[in-house]
Amino acid sequence: MFIDLAKVDEKGIIIDDTISFGDEFINNTPIQKLDNVKVKGKAYYSITNEIVFDCKVEGTMVLLDSMDLEPIDYPFNIEISEVLSENDDEKDQNKLKTLDIIDILWQNIVLEVPISVRKNPDKKYEMSGEGWELVDEERKKLDPRLAPLLELLEKEGKE
Repeated sequence: MFIDLAKVDEKGIIIDDTISFGDEFINNTPIQKLDNVKVKGKAYYSITNEIVFDCKVEGTMVLLDSMDLEPIDYPFNIEISEVLSENDDEKDQNKLKTLDIIDILWQNIVLEVPISVRKNPDKKYEMSGEGWELVDEERKKLDPRLAPLLELLEKEGKE
């Protein structure tokens, strides 16, 4: 998504677009799919001759459930306000005077990804499997193979 900086003035230009992020963005992230992201806002020059990019970003990212790995639609709503100096190295190298805001959008969207997400947080999951069981402190069982070691430790503690 490019902004033509030649068209930007103090009044700014209005941005109203829908974008999708492809595999080059979502690879190596918890996001499985990110389509139809709505971007509404404006870009303008401030009185200090810096480009200000203000927008609202709305969309739905598809994440995997933390427990059973089923896809979950996770809606997000972000307000972005970025100040970009006219002297940024990227713009000095840019001969066409355009600004690609897709990276700014992506960086802010990634910050909204939760650490874990569950479709039904109240659902109780079976915490055991073939040859294993999750044991809490109240139900802690002693492995019979470790009993001699425990006796040795208790004997050492008494001496």
